[in-house]
Amino acid sequence: MFACTQFIIFTITSLIVFIFSNYLNLLYFFDIYKQWFFNDIKDFQLYDFIIVGAGTAGAILTTKLTEYGYTILLLEAGGTAPPFLDIPLLAPLIQNTPYDWKYITVPQQHACKGLKNNQSKWPMGKILGGTSRLNYMLYVRGHPLDYNDWFPDFTEPIKKNGGPIPVSDSEWNTGLADIILKGLQELHQDIGNINDNLKNGFMKVQLSMENGKRWSTDKLLHENLKNKLTIITHAYVENVLMQSNRAVGVQFVALNKTFKAMAEKGVILCAGAIGSPKILMLSGIGPKKHLEDLNINVINDLPVGQHLIDHVLTGIDLIVLNTSISLRMSNTLNPMSALNYFFFGKGPWTFTGVEVLGTFHSSIQKNKSSIPDLQIMVMPLGVTRDNGIVLKEAMGISDEVYNEYFAPNLYKNTITIAPVLLHPKSKGEIKLSSSNSFDPLLIDPKYLSNKDDIAVLVDGLQFVKKLVGTNAMKSVGATIHEKHFPGCENEIFDSTKYWECYIQHLTLTSYHPAGTCRMGDVVDQTFKIYGTTNLYVIDASVLPTLPSGNINAAVIMIAEKAARIIKQDVKVNINHTKCHKSYSYCYTSND
Repeated sequence: MFACTQFIIFTITSLIVFIFSNYLNLLYFFDIYKQWFFNDIKDFQLYDFIIVGAGTAGAILTTKLTEYGYTILLLEAGGTAPPFLDIPLLAPLIQNTPYDWKYITVPQQHACKGLKNNQSKWPMGKILGGTSRLNYMLYVRGHPLDYNDWFPDFTEPIKKNGGPIPVSDSEWNTGLADIILKGLQELHQDIGNINDNLKNGFMKVQLSMENGKRWSTDKLLHENLKNKLTIITHAYVENVLMQSNRAVGVQFVALNKTFKAMAEKGVILCAGAIGSPKILMLSGIGPKKHLEDLNINVINDLPVGQHLIDHVLTGIDLIVLNTSISLRMSNTLNPMSALNYFFFGKGPWTFTGVEVLGTFHSSIQKNKSSIPDLQIMVMPLGVTRDNGIVLKEAMGISDEVYNEYFAPNLYKNTITIAPVLLHPKSKGEIKLSSSNSFDPLLIDPKYLSNKDDIAVLVDGLQFVKKLVGTNAMKSVGATIHEKHFPGCENEIFDSTKYWECYIQHLTLTSYHPAGTCRMGDVVDQTFKIYGTTNLYVIDASVLPTLPSGNINAAVIMIAEKAARIIKQDVKVNINHTKCHKSYSYCYTSND
Protein backbone atom coordinates (compact mmCIF):
# COMPACT_ATOMS: atom_id res chain seq x y z
CA MET A 1 0.00 0.00 0.00
CA PHE A 2 2.82 2.39 0.94
CA ALA A 3 4.71 1.62 -2.28
CA CYS A 4 1.53 2.21 -4.28
CA THR A 5 1.02 5.59 -2.58
CA GLN A 6 4.60 6.59 -3.31
CA PHE A 7 4.21 5.61 -6.96
CA ILE A 8 1.08 7.77 -7.24
CA ILE A 9 2.86 10.71 -5.59
CA PHE A 10 5.86 10.24 -7.90
CA THR A 11 3.61 10.19 -10.97
CA ILE A 12 1.64 13.27 -9.91
CA THR A 13 4.80 15.17 -9.02
CA SER A 14 6.41 14.33 -12.36
CA LEU A 15 3.30 15.47 -14.20
CA ILE A 16 3.13 18.75 -12.27
CA VAL A 17 6.81 19.48 -12.93
CA PHE A 18 6.34 18.73 -16.64
CA ILE A 19 3.27 20.93 -16.94
CA PHE A 20 4.76 23.82 -14.95
CA SER A 21 8.02 23.71 -16.89
CA ASN A 22 6.19 23.88 -20.22
CA TYR A 23 3.93 26.61 -18.83
CA LEU A 24 6.99 28.73 -18.00
CA ASN A 25 8.55 28.10 -21.41
CA LEU A 26 5.34 29.06 -23.19
CA LEU A 27 4.83 32.30 -21.25
CA TYR A 28 8.48 33.28 -21.63
CA PHE A 29 8.28 33.14 -25.41
CA PHE A 30 4.87 34.82 -25.37
CA ASP A 31 6.48 37.67 -23.42
CA ILE A 32 9.18 38.00 -26.09
CA TYR A 33 6.63 38.22 -28.89
CA LYS A 34 4.58 40.70 -26.90
CA GLN A 35 7.58 43.00 -26.72
CA TRP A 36 8.25 42.38 -30.40
CA PHE A 37 4.83 43.75 -31.38
CA PHE A 38 4.21 46.42 -28.74
CA ASN A 39 7.59 47.86 -27.70
CA ASP A 40 8.93 50.64 -29.90
CA ILE A 41 12.61 50.88 -28.96
CA LYS A 42 14.30 54.10 -30.05
CA ASP A 43 17.98 54.16 -30.90
CA PHE A 44 20.27 56.73 -29.25
CA GLN A 45 17.61 57.81 -26.76
CA LEU A 46 19.04 59.96 -23.98
CA TYR A 47 18.39 59.34 -20.24
CA ASP A 48 19.88 60.61 -17.01
CA PHE A 49 20.87 57.09 -15.95
CA ILE A 50 20.95 53.68 -17.59
CA ILE A 51 20.65 50.79 -15.16
CA VAL A 52 21.62 47.34 -16.41
CA GLY A 53 19.84 44.52 -14.60
CA ALA A 54 16.46 44.65 -12.85
CA GLY A 55 17.35 42.32 -10.01
CA THR A 56 17.56 43.01 -6.29
CA ALA A 57 19.89 46.01 -6.57
CA GLY A 58 18.74 47.24 -9.98
CA ALA A 59 15.06 47.47 -9.11
CA ILE A 60 15.76 49.28 -5.83
CA LEU A 61 18.11 51.78 -7.49
CA THR A 62 15.65 52.36 -10.31
CA THR A 63 12.86 53.09 -7.86
CA LYS A 64 14.93 55.44 -5.70
CA LEU A 65 16.52 57.40 -8.55
CA THR A 66 13.18 57.75 -10.33
CA GLU A 67 11.64 59.09 -7.15
CA TYR A 68 14.55 61.58 -6.95
CA GLY A 69 13.41 62.91 -10.34
CA TYR A 70 15.93 61.37 -12.73
CA THR A 71 14.93 59.79 -16.04
CA ILE A 72 15.91 56.14 -16.05
CA LEU A 73 16.30 53.42 -18.66
CA LEU A 74 16.17 50.00 -17.01
CA LEU A 75 17.45 47.16 -19.18
CA GLU A 76 16.67 43.55 -18.23
CA ALA A 77 17.83 40.50 -20.17
CA GLY A 78 14.84 38.46 -19.01
CA GLY A 79 11.12 39.07 -19.05
CA THR A 80 8.29 39.77 -16.65
CA ALA A 81 7.16 37.21 -14.10
CA PRO A 82 4.22 35.04 -15.17
CA PRO A 83 1.42 34.17 -12.71
CA PHE A 84 2.16 31.76 -9.83
CA LEU A 85 5.83 32.68 -9.41
CA ASP A 86 4.91 34.32 -6.10
CA ILE A 87 4.28 30.87 -4.59
CA PRO A 88 7.32 30.26 -2.34
CA LEU A 89 7.18 26.46 -2.62
CA LEU A 90 7.81 26.62 -6.38
CA ALA A 91 11.28 28.18 -6.11
CA PRO A 92 13.20 25.04 -7.21
CA LEU A 93 10.93 24.64 -10.24
CA ILE A 94 11.98 28.04 -11.62
CA GLN A 95 15.59 26.90 -11.89
CA ASN A 96 16.70 25.46 -15.23
CA THR A 97 13.95 27.42 -17.04
CA PRO A 98 14.24 30.46 -19.37
CA TYR A 99 13.94 32.66 -16.24
CA ASP A 100 17.31 31.34 -15.04
CA TRP A 101 20.70 32.26 -16.52
CA LYS A 102 21.67 28.62 -15.82
CA TYR A 103 25.31 29.39 -15.11
CA ILE A 104 27.61 26.45 -14.47
CA THR A 105 31.19 26.39 -13.20
CA VAL A 106 34.15 24.77 -14.85
CA PRO A 107 34.98 21.29 -13.44
CA GLN A 108 36.37 21.63 -9.91
CA GLN A 109 39.67 20.05 -8.97
CA HIS A 110 39.21 19.88 -5.20
CA ALA A 111 35.44 19.79 -4.81
CA CYS A 112 32.05 18.86 -6.32
CA LYS A 113 33.21 15.29 -7.05
CA GLY A 114 29.70 13.95 -6.47
CA LEU A 115 28.22 16.35 -9.02
CA LYS A 116 27.95 15.82 -12.76
CA ASN A 117 31.35 16.43 -14.33
CA ASN A 118 32.53 17.99 -11.04
CA GLN A 119 30.59 21.14 -11.97
CA SER A 120 28.41 23.28 -9.73
CA LYS A 121 25.16 24.72 -11.08
CA TRP A 122 24.63 28.40 -10.30
CA PRO A 123 21.05 29.54 -10.87
CA MET A 124 20.56 33.29 -11.23
CA GLY A 125 17.45 35.26 -12.06
CA LYS A 126 16.94 36.29 -15.69
CA ILE A 127 13.70 38.13 -14.97
CA LEU A 128 12.38 41.39 -13.54
CA GLY A 129 13.28 41.01 -9.87
CA GLY A 130 16.37 38.97 -10.70
CA THR A 131 17.45 36.35 -8.22
CA SER A 132 14.95 37.69 -5.66
CA ARG A 133 12.47 35.85 -7.92
CA LEU A 134 14.38 32.53 -7.67
CA ASN A 135 15.93 32.49 -4.22
CA TYR A 136 14.66 30.94 -0.99
CA MET A 137 13.71 34.35 0.40
CA LEU A 138 15.84 34.14 3.56
CA TYR A 139 16.42 37.54 5.14
CA VAL A 140 19.70 37.54 7.08
CA ARG A 141 21.52 40.78 7.80
CA GLY A 142 24.78 39.24 8.94
CA HIS A 143 27.14 40.34 11.69
CA PRO A 144 27.95 44.07 12.15
CA LEU A 145 31.68 43.35 11.87
CA ASP A 146 31.07 42.07 8.33
CA TYR A 147 30.55 45.66 7.23
CA ASN A 148 32.68 47.54 9.71
CA ASP A 149 35.43 48.66 7.33
CA TRP A 150 33.32 49.68 4.35
CA PHE A 151 29.67 49.98 5.38
CA PRO A 152 29.59 51.08 9.05
CA ASP A 153 26.04 52.48 8.85
CA PHE A 154 24.46 49.26 7.52
CA THR A 155 22.25 48.85 10.58
CA GLU A 156 19.19 50.46 9.10
CA PRO A 157 15.78 49.45 10.45
CA ILE A 158 13.96 46.51 8.92
CA LYS A 159 10.54 47.48 7.65
CA LYS A 160 8.24 44.68 8.76
CA ASN A 161 4.80 43.81 7.49
CA GLY A 162 4.63 46.36 4.72
CA GLY A 163 6.77 49.18 3.44
CA PRO A 164 9.35 48.92 0.72
CA ILE A 165 11.09 45.85 2.20
CA PRO A 166 8.54 43.60 3.92
CA VAL A 167 10.09 40.97 6.16
CA SER A 168 8.00 38.42 8.01
CA ASP A 169 8.39 35.29 10.06
CA SER A 170 7.88 32.00 8.30
CA GLU A 171 4.17 31.26 7.87
CA TRP A 172 4.48 27.49 8.17
CA ASN A 173 6.84 24.79 9.39
CA THR A 174 6.78 21.06 9.96
CA GLY A 175 7.36 21.15 13.71
CA LEU A 176 11.00 20.24 13.22
CA ALA A 177 11.96 23.84 13.96
CA ASP A 178 10.89 23.64 17.62
CA ILE A 179 12.77 20.38 18.14
CA ILE A 180 15.93 21.77 16.56
CA LEU A 181 15.78 24.93 18.71
CA LYS A 182 15.37 22.83 21.86
CA GLY A 183 18.42 20.81 20.84
CA LEU A 184 20.41 23.98 20.26
CA GLN A 185 19.44 25.21 23.71
CA GLU A 186 20.85 21.98 25.15
CA LEU A 187 24.12 22.93 23.42
CA HIS A 188 23.94 26.35 25.14
CA GLN A 189 23.39 28.25 21.90
CA ASP A 190 21.55 31.58 21.96
CA ILE A 191 18.01 31.53 20.57
CA GLY A 192 16.46 34.79 19.37
CA ASN A 193 16.04 37.22 16.52
CA ILE A 194 19.59 37.54 15.24
CA ASN A 195 18.52 40.20 12.72
CA ASP A 196 17.43 42.50 15.55
CA ASN A 197 20.07 41.56 18.08
CA LEU A 198 22.91 41.54 15.55
CA LYS A 199 24.77 38.68 17.17
CA ASN A 200 25.41 34.98 16.83
CA GLY A 201 22.60 32.59 17.56
CA PHE A 202 19.72 30.71 15.96
CA MET A 203 16.16 31.51 15.02
CA LYS A 204 13.23 30.42 12.95
CA VAL A 205 13.76 31.95 9.55
CA GLN A 206 12.66 35.42 8.53
CA LEU A 207 11.64 35.82 4.92
CA SER A 208 11.17 38.44 2.24
CA MET A 209 7.48 37.65 2.21
CA GLU A 210 4.19 39.49 2.32
CA ASN A 211 0.87 37.80 3.13
CA GLY A 212 2.40 34.40 2.43
CA LYS A 213 3.66 35.42 -1.01
CA ARG A 214 7.19 35.90 -2.27
CA TRP A 215 8.32 39.51 -2.14
CA SER A 216 10.74 40.42 -4.92
CA THR A 217 12.19 43.78 -5.83
CA ASP A 218 10.32 44.10 -9.14
CA LYS A 219 7.24 44.87 -7.02
CA LEU A 220 8.84 48.27 -6.37
CA LEU A 221 8.52 49.24 -10.02
CA HIS A 222 5.06 50.74 -9.60
CA GLU A 223 2.91 52.21 -12.32
CA ASN A 224 3.33 55.70 -10.87
CA LEU A 225 7.00 55.70 -11.92
CA LYS A 226 6.26 55.33 -15.62
CA ASN A 227 6.65 59.01 -16.58
CA LYS A 228 10.31 58.98 -15.56
CA LEU A 229 11.05 55.30 -16.17
CA THR A 230 11.52 53.25 -19.33
CA ILE A 231 11.84 49.49 -18.92
CA ILE A 232 13.02 47.32 -21.78
CA THR A 233 12.91 43.58 -21.14
CA HIS A 234 14.68 40.88 -23.16
CA ALA A 235 17.45 43.43 -23.67
CA TYR A 236 20.87 41.81 -23.70
CA VAL A 237 23.58 44.36 -22.87
CA GLU A 238 26.80 43.71 -24.75
CA ASN A 239 29.05 46.48 -23.47
CA VAL A 240 29.33 49.97 -22.05
CA LEU A 241 30.01 52.76 -24.53
CA MET A 242 33.07 54.69 -23.42
CA GLN A 243 34.53 58.02 -24.55
CA SER A 244 38.03 57.89 -23.22
CA ASN A 245 37.31 56.97 -19.57
CA ARG A 246 33.76 58.34 -19.49
CA ALA A 247 30.74 56.04 -19.69
CA VAL A 248 28.28 57.60 -22.12
CA GLY A 249 25.84 54.76 -22.76
CA VAL A 250 25.41 51.08 -23.52
CA GLN A 251 24.99 48.84 -26.53
CA PHE A 252 22.31 46.18 -26.26
CA VAL A 253 20.49 43.62 -28.37
CA ALA A 254 16.69 43.46 -28.39
CA LEU A 255 14.18 42.23 -30.97
CA ASN A 256 17.14 40.74 -32.87
CA LYS A 257 18.52 44.24 -33.45
CA THR A 258 21.40 46.16 -31.94
CA PHE A 259 20.62 49.46 -30.19
CA LYS A 260 22.55 52.14 -28.39
CA ALA A 261 21.19 54.13 -25.45
CA MET A 262 22.88 57.22 -24.03
CA ALA A 263 23.29 58.31 -20.41
CA GLU A 264 23.91 61.89 -19.34
CA LYS A 265 24.72 61.28 -15.68
CA GLY A 266 25.78 57.65 -15.45
CA VAL A 267 25.67 53.99 -16.37
CA ILE A 268 25.01 51.68 -13.42
CA LEU A 269 25.72 47.96 -13.74
CA CYS A 270 23.50 45.81 -11.52
CA ALA A 271 23.89 42.59 -13.49
CA GLY A 272 25.15 40.55 -10.53
CA ALA A 273 28.43 38.91 -9.58
CA ILE A 274 28.57 37.16 -12.95
CA GLY A 275 26.98 39.64 -15.35
CA SER A 276 28.62 42.86 -14.18
CA PRO A 277 32.25 41.69 -14.54
CA LYS A 278 31.38 40.17 -17.92
CA ILE A 279 30.04 43.48 -19.26
CA LEU A 280 33.01 45.40 -17.85
CA MET A 281 35.56 43.08 -19.44
CA LEU A 282 33.76 43.20 -22.80
CA SER A 283 33.92 46.99 -22.46
CA GLY A 284 37.71 46.97 -22.02
CA ILE A 285 37.80 47.23 -18.22
CA GLY A 286 39.52 44.27 -16.61
CA PRO A 287 42.83 42.36 -16.33
CA LYS A 288 45.05 43.74 -19.09
CA LYS A 289 46.64 40.48 -20.24
CA HIS A 290 43.34 38.59 -20.29
CA LEU A 291 41.70 41.27 -22.43
CA GLU A 292 44.68 41.59 -24.76
CA ASP A 293 44.68 37.82 -25.29
CA LEU A 294 41.09 38.17 -26.56
CA ASN A 295 41.92 41.24 -28.70
CA ILE A 296 39.76 43.52 -26.56
CA ASN A 297 40.94 47.13 -26.40
CA VAL A 298 42.03 47.82 -22.81
CA ILE A 299 40.61 51.01 -21.32
CA ASN A 300 41.44 50.33 -17.69
CA ASP A 301 43.55 47.56 -16.16
CA LEU A 302 41.60 46.42 -13.07
CA PRO A 303 41.18 43.00 -11.37
CA VAL A 304 37.63 42.56 -12.65
CA GLY A 305 36.39 38.97 -12.30
CA GLN A 306 38.99 38.14 -9.65
CA HIS A 307 38.37 37.37 -5.97
CA LEU A 308 35.27 35.28 -6.70
CA ILE A 309 33.87 33.99 -3.41
CA ASP A 310 30.80 31.95 -2.52
CA HIS A 311 29.23 30.28 0.49
CA VAL A 312 29.39 26.50 0.20
CA LEU A 313 27.47 23.91 2.16
CA THR A 314 27.33 20.16 2.61
CA GLY A 315 25.35 17.59 4.60
CA ILE A 316 22.26 17.13 2.39
CA ASP A 317 20.05 14.24 3.63
CA LEU A 318 22.60 13.37 6.31
CA ILE A 319 20.09 12.92 9.15
CA VAL A 320 17.46 10.16 9.38
CA LEU A 321 14.49 10.32 11.79
CA ASN A 322 12.26 7.50 12.98
CA THR A 323 9.35 9.95 13.17
CA SER A 324 7.49 11.34 10.18
CA ILE A 325 8.18 15.01 10.84
CA SER A 326 9.94 15.94 7.61
CA LEU A 327 8.23 17.62 4.68
CA ARG A 328 6.07 15.15 2.77
CA MET A 329 5.02 15.51 -0.83
CA SER A 330 1.52 14.35 0.14
CA ASN A 331 1.16 17.56 2.21
CA THR A 332 2.06 19.80 -0.71
CA LEU A 333 -0.14 17.91 -3.19
CA ASN A 334 -3.20 18.04 -0.95
CA PRO A 335 -5.86 20.29 -2.59
CA MET A 336 -6.53 21.84 0.82
CA SER A 337 -2.97 23.17 0.82
CA ALA A 338 -3.68 25.04 -2.41
CA LEU A 339 -6.94 26.48 -1.04
CA ASN A 340 -5.24 27.48 2.19
CA TYR A 341 -2.59 29.35 0.23
CA PHE A 342 -4.81 31.16 -2.26
CA PHE A 343 -7.49 32.17 0.25
CA PHE A 344 -5.47 32.78 3.42
CA GLY A 345 -1.78 32.93 2.46
CA LYS A 346 -1.06 30.04 4.83
CA GLY A 347 0.06 26.44 4.75
CA PRO A 348 2.89 24.43 3.14
CA TRP A 349 2.78 26.38 -0.11
CA THR A 350 4.30 29.33 1.79
CA PHE A 351 7.27 27.15 2.71
CA THR A 352 10.66 28.03 1.20
CA GLY A 353 12.75 25.03 2.24
CA VAL A 354 14.53 26.28 5.39
CA GLU A 355 13.04 26.34 8.91
CA VAL A 356 15.91 27.32 11.21
CA LEU A 357 19.20 29.07 10.63
CA GLY A 358 21.90 30.63 12.70
CA THR A 359 25.60 31.36 12.98
CA PHE A 360 28.30 30.29 15.40
CA HIS A 361 32.07 30.00 15.81
CA SER A 362 33.84 26.78 14.96
CA SER A 363 36.20 25.29 17.53
CA ILE A 364 39.01 26.36 15.20
CA GLN A 365 38.15 30.03 15.72
CA LYS A 366 39.49 31.04 19.12
CA ASN A 367 38.34 34.68 19.10
CA LYS A 368 34.64 34.33 19.89
CA SER A 369 34.06 38.07 19.62
CA SER A 370 34.99 38.06 15.94
CA ILE A 371 32.68 37.31 13.03
CA PRO A 372 31.32 33.73 12.96
CA ASP A 373 32.76 31.30 10.44
CA LEU A 374 29.85 28.83 10.24
CA GLN A 375 26.15 28.94 9.58
CA ILE A 376 23.61 26.14 10.01
CA MET A 377 20.56 25.81 7.78
CA VAL A 378 17.90 23.29 8.81
CA MET A 379 15.72 21.84 6.06
CA PRO A 380 13.03 19.20 6.65
CA LEU A 381 13.78 17.79 3.22
CA GLY A 382 16.50 16.78 0.83
CA VAL A 383 16.99 15.39 -2.63
CA THR A 384 14.96 12.25 -1.85
CA ARG A 385 11.76 14.13 -0.89
CA ASP A 386 10.71 14.61 -4.51
CA ASN A 387 11.98 11.24 -5.75
CA GLY A 388 14.91 12.93 -7.46
CA ILE A 389 12.69 14.84 -9.88
CA VAL A 390 13.60 18.46 -9.06
CA LEU A 391 16.23 18.98 -6.36
CA LYS A 392 18.66 16.39 -7.71
CA GLU A 393 18.71 18.14 -11.06
CA ALA A 394 18.83 21.61 -9.51
CA MET A 395 21.91 20.66 -7.46
CA GLY A 396 23.52 18.75 -10.31
CA ILE A 397 24.02 15.54 -8.34
CA SER A 398 25.24 12.74 -10.60
CA ASP A 399 22.96 9.80 -11.36
CA GLU A 400 25.49 7.34 -9.94
CA VAL A 401 25.74 9.16 -6.60
CA TYR A 402 21.98 9.59 -6.35
CA ASN A 403 21.21 5.94 -7.12
CA GLU A 404 23.85 4.59 -4.75
CA TYR A 405 23.66 6.99 -1.81
CA PHE A 406 20.37 8.89 -1.83
CA ALA A 407 17.83 6.58 -3.49
CA PRO A 408 17.98 3.89 -0.74
CA ASN A 409 16.59 6.55 1.65
CA LEU A 410 13.58 7.19 -0.54
CA TYR A 411 11.10 5.76 1.99
CA LYS A 412 12.92 7.07 5.07
CA ASN A 413 12.37 10.32 6.96
CA THR A 414 15.47 12.24 5.98
CA ILE A 415 16.24 15.85 6.88
CA THR A 416 19.15 18.20 6.26
CA ILE A 417 21.15 20.10 8.85
CA ALA A 418 23.67 21.76 6.57
CA PRO A 419 26.81 23.54 7.78
CA VAL A 420 27.67 26.54 5.58
CA LEU A 421 31.18 27.92 5.21
CA LEU A 422 30.71 31.66 5.74
CA HIS A 423 34.14 33.10 5.00
CA PRO A 424 36.03 30.85 2.59
CA LYS A 425 39.72 31.38 2.05
CA SER A 426 39.46 29.81 -1.40
CA LYS A 427 39.19 32.51 -4.06
CA GLY A 428 38.16 31.95 -7.65
CA GLU A 429 37.77 33.95 -10.84
CA ILE A 430 35.55 34.66 -13.80
CA LYS A 431 37.01 34.98 -17.28
CA LEU A 432 35.68 35.54 -20.76
CA SER A 433 35.92 32.61 -23.14
CA SER A 434 35.99 34.98 -26.12
CA SER A 435 35.19 38.55 -27.13
CA ASN A 436 31.72 37.42 -28.23
CA SER A 437 29.24 38.59 -25.59
CA PHE A 438 26.99 35.59 -26.24
CA ASP A 439 29.66 32.99 -25.51
CA PRO A 440 29.57 31.36 -22.05
CA LEU A 441 31.85 32.55 -19.28
CA LEU A 442 34.56 30.53 -17.59
CA ILE A 443 33.40 30.49 -13.95
CA ASP A 444 35.92 28.92 -11.58
CA PRO A 445 35.22 29.40 -7.84
CA LYS A 446 38.15 27.07 -7.00
CA TYR A 447 36.07 25.55 -4.21
CA LEU A 448 38.07 24.08 -1.30
CA SER A 449 41.42 24.88 -2.94
CA ASN A 450 42.45 26.18 0.49
CA LYS A 451 42.44 23.26 2.92
CA ASP A 452 41.42 25.48 5.82
CA ASP A 453 37.93 25.64 4.27
CA ILE A 454 37.63 21.86 4.50
CA ALA A 455 38.70 21.92 8.16
CA VAL A 456 36.01 24.48 9.04
CA LEU A 457 33.29 22.45 7.30
CA VAL A 458 34.45 19.28 9.10
CA ASP A 459 34.04 21.20 12.35
CA GLY A 460 30.55 22.16 11.18
CA LEU A 461 29.67 18.51 10.68
CA GLN A 462 30.96 17.72 14.17
CA PHE A 463 28.56 20.37 15.48
CA VAL A 464 25.73 18.68 13.57
CA LYS A 465 26.66 15.38 15.23
CA LYS A 466 26.47 17.02 18.66
CA LEU A 467 23.05 18.42 17.80
CA VAL A 468 21.84 14.99 16.67
CA GLY A 469 22.98 13.61 20.02
CA THR A 470 20.82 15.98 22.10
CA ASN A 471 17.77 14.71 23.98
CA ALA A 472 15.51 16.82 21.78
CA MET A 473 16.77 15.12 18.65
CA LYS A 474 16.78 11.68 20.25
CA SER A 475 13.07 12.15 20.91
CA VAL A 476 12.48 11.89 17.14
CA GLY A 477 15.04 9.13 16.69
CA ALA A 478 17.61 11.25 14.88
CA THR A 479 20.70 9.40 13.64
CA ILE A 480 23.49 10.06 11.16
CA HIS A 481 23.10 8.28 7.82
CA GLU A 482 25.98 5.82 8.09
CA LYS A 483 26.28 4.66 4.52
CA HIS A 484 29.63 5.57 2.96
CA PHE A 485 29.40 8.31 0.39
CA PRO A 486 30.44 7.04 -3.07
CA GLY A 487 34.14 7.71 -3.58
CA CYS A 488 34.90 7.66 0.16
CA GLU A 489 34.62 3.89 0.75
CA ASN A 490 38.32 3.57 1.59
CA GLU A 491 38.06 5.92 4.57
CA ILE A 492 36.88 4.82 8.02
CA PHE A 493 33.35 6.12 8.50
CA ASP A 494 33.12 9.09 10.88
CA SER A 495 36.88 9.68 10.84
CA THR A 496 38.24 13.10 9.98
CA LYS A 497 39.56 11.71 6.70
CA TYR A 498 36.09 10.41 5.85
CA TRP A 499 34.40 13.75 6.44
CA GLU A 500 37.08 15.54 4.43
CA CYS A 501 36.36 13.19 1.55
CA TYR A 502 32.59 13.57 2.03
CA ILE A 503 32.85 17.38 1.85
CA GLN A 504 34.99 17.27 -1.29
CA HIS A 505 32.37 15.06 -2.96
CA LEU A 506 29.19 16.74 -1.69
CA THR A 507 30.16 20.39 -2.21
CA LEU A 508 27.13 22.56 -2.94
CA THR A 509 26.74 26.26 -3.59
CA SER A 510 24.59 28.41 -1.31
CA TYR A 511 23.90 30.58 -4.38
CA HIS A 512 25.87 33.55 -2.99
CA PRO A 513 28.65 34.43 -5.47
CA ALA A 514 30.24 37.81 -4.81
CA GLY A 515 33.45 39.83 -4.91
CA THR A 516 34.17 39.99 -8.64
CA CYS A 517 34.10 43.82 -8.75
CA ARG A 518 34.91 44.27 -5.14
CA MET A 519 35.13 47.55 -3.34
CA GLY A 520 38.72 48.70 -2.89
CA ASP A 521 39.95 46.88 -6.01
CA VAL A 522 37.48 47.74 -8.77
CA VAL A 523 35.06 50.28 -7.28
CA ASP A 524 35.55 52.96 -4.64
CA GLN A 525 33.29 53.58 -1.65
CA THR A 526 30.88 55.54 -3.83
CA PHE A 527 30.55 52.47 -6.12
CA LYS A 528 32.36 54.20 -9.02
CA ILE A 529 34.78 52.22 -11.18
CA TYR A 530 38.33 53.41 -10.52
CA GLY A 531 39.76 55.54 -13.29
CA THR A 532 36.42 56.15 -14.98
CA THR A 533 33.70 58.77 -14.90
CA ASN A 534 29.95 58.11 -14.70
CA LEU A 535 30.35 54.33 -14.40
CA TYR A 536 29.09 52.46 -11.33
CA VAL A 537 28.66 48.86 -10.21
CA ILE A 538 26.10 48.15 -7.50
CA ASP A 539 25.31 44.51 -6.74
CA ALA A 540 26.83 41.50 -4.95
CA SER A 541 29.97 41.77 -7.06
CA VAL A 542 31.15 44.81 -5.03
CA LEU A 543 31.09 42.98 -1.68
CA PRO A 544 34.71 42.94 -0.41
CA THR A 545 33.88 39.94 1.78
CA LEU A 546 30.87 37.72 2.20
CA PRO A 547 28.46 38.62 4.99
CA SER A 548 27.86 36.11 7.76
CA GLY A 549 24.64 34.85 6.24
CA ASN A 550 22.54 34.84 3.10
CA ILE A 551 23.43 37.85 0.97
CA ASN A 552 20.12 39.21 -0.35
CA ALA A 553 19.61 41.51 2.65
CA ALA A 554 23.14 42.88 2.23
CA VAL A 555 22.51 43.63 -1.45
CA ILE A 556 19.25 45.41 -0.56
CA MET A 557 21.06 47.57 2.00
CA ILE A 558 23.95 48.55 -0.28
CA ALA A 559 21.51 49.43 -3.10
CA GLU A 560 19.60 51.77 -0.79
CA LYS A 561 22.84 53.35 0.39
CA ALA A 562 24.16 53.68 -3.17
CA ALA A 563 21.02 55.50 -4.29
CA ARG A 564 21.57 58.13 -1.60
CA ILE A 565 25.26 58.49 -2.52
CA ILE A 566 24.46 58.97 -6.19
CA LYS A 567 21.83 61.56 -5.37
CA GLN A 568 24.37 63.49 -3.30
CA ASP A 569 27.35 63.08 -5.61
CA VAL A 570 25.92 63.66 -9.09
CA LYS A 571 27.28 67.19 -9.66
CA VAL A 572 28.81 66.77 -13.09
CA ASN A 573 27.12 68.84 -15.81
CA ILE A 574 27.20 67.21 -19.21
CA ASN A 575 25.93 69.30 -22.09
CA HIS A 576 24.27 67.16 -24.71
CA THR A 577 24.34 68.32 -28.29
CA LYS A 578 21.87 66.53 -30.56
CA CYS A 579 23.61 64.57 -33.31
CA HIS A 580 22.31 63.42 -36.62
CA LYS A 581 25.01 60.83 -37.28
CA SER A 582 24.40 57.47 -35.63
CA TYR A 583 28.07 56.94 -34.91
CA SER A 584 28.57 60.21 -33.02
CA TYR A 585 27.96 60.66 -29.31
CA CYS A 586 28.53 64.44 -29.25
CA TYR A 587 29.12 64.95 -25.54
CA THR A 588 30.96 67.98 -24.26
CA SER A 589 32.31 67.76 -20.74
CA ASN A 590 32.14 70.80 -18.49
CA ASP A 591 33.93 69.16 -15.55
